[in-house]
Amino acid sequence: MYDHPGGALYLVSTPIGNLKDITIRALDVLAKVHFVASEDTRVTRHLLDHYKIATPCVSYHEHNRNEKIPIFLHRMEKGESIALVSDAGTPLISDPGSALVSETIGRGLPVHPVPGPSSILAALSASGLFEDQFFFGGFLPRGRGDLERFLRESSSRTESLVFFETPRRIVRTLGTMEEVLGPDRHVSVAREMTKLHESFYRGRIPEVRDLLDSAPLLGELVLVVEGAPPEKRFKEIPPSVLEALSHLSASRADKARFLAKAFGLSRNTAYRLAGDDTPE
Repeated sequence: MYDHPGGALYLVSTPIGNLKDITIRALDVLAKVHFVASEDTRVTRHLLDHYKIATPCVSYHEHNRNEKIPIFLHRMEKGESIALVSDAGTPLISDPGSALVSETIGRGLPVHPVPGPSSILAALSASGLFEDQFFFGGFLPRGRGDLERFLRESSSRTESLVFFETPRRIVRTLGTMEEVLGPDRHVSVAREMTKLHESFYRGRIPEVRDLLDSAPLLGELVLVVEGAPPEKRFKEIPPSVLEALSHLSASRADKARFLAKAFGLSRNTAYRLAGDDTPE
C-alpha cells in the first residue's frame, strides 16, 4: 500500500475464473482499503469470503456511476482508500471504471494499478496466432451491417485481433467473418479459461464455426483472429505514395509512423517500407 494523506484509488485485477489466480499484493490491498467498489458485489463478495477478507463492498456500475463517483471522491479526500475491481480480470477493460479514474486524477489523488489476470492476454497467449502486436476491439457490433463495416475496416490490419463475444452470437459472427475476411483466416475461441471446463477452439473460420455450432457454450468468450498477411497490405498501398515518401526530407521513423497510421501496418512492416533515413 502507498500512504497518501488524501486517500487513493487502487485498480485491482481479480481472477478470470480460478480463484487461485490472484496476486499476494492484490489480497493485501483488498484487505487494507476502506471499501471495494465492484460491478457485482455478489461476485466480489465470493472472492473476498474465499480469502477471509472482511472489507465492505459497494456497488459501482454503468447505471449508478454518476451518483457514486462524487461520493467516492469525497471519501478519498477524507483519507479513505478504495479498490476498484471488475467481475473478472483487469478493471477498465470493457467496464465503466474510466470515468472514476479520470475524476480521481483530476482531483490530484493517486491512482495505483495492481496488475494481474487479463482474459485478453490469456486468450492471446494460448491462441497460437500472436507474433508481436495485437488490436483489442472490445465487444463486436451487434447489427449485421455494423459488423460487416467494422470487419471490412479491420480486414487489412496485420496484427492479431482480439474481441469479446457471447455464446449466442459467436456462430453468426464467425459466419459474417468468413464472408468478409474469407475462409482461410485462422481464429481461436477461448471458453471458460482457467476453469474446470477450459476449452480452446482453433482453426480456420469455417472449421471453428462448425465446432461451435454443436458445442455447449456458456459465459463470455474471447475471440482471437489472425491478422492479414503483410503482403496483402503491401498491394493496397499505392506505389505513388511510396514514391512520394522517398522524396520527402523526413526521417525513416516519421515515414514509418505515417504508413502505420494511414494503412494499418505493424510497426516493423511500416519501418521496412519506409526505406532509408533521408540525409540531413
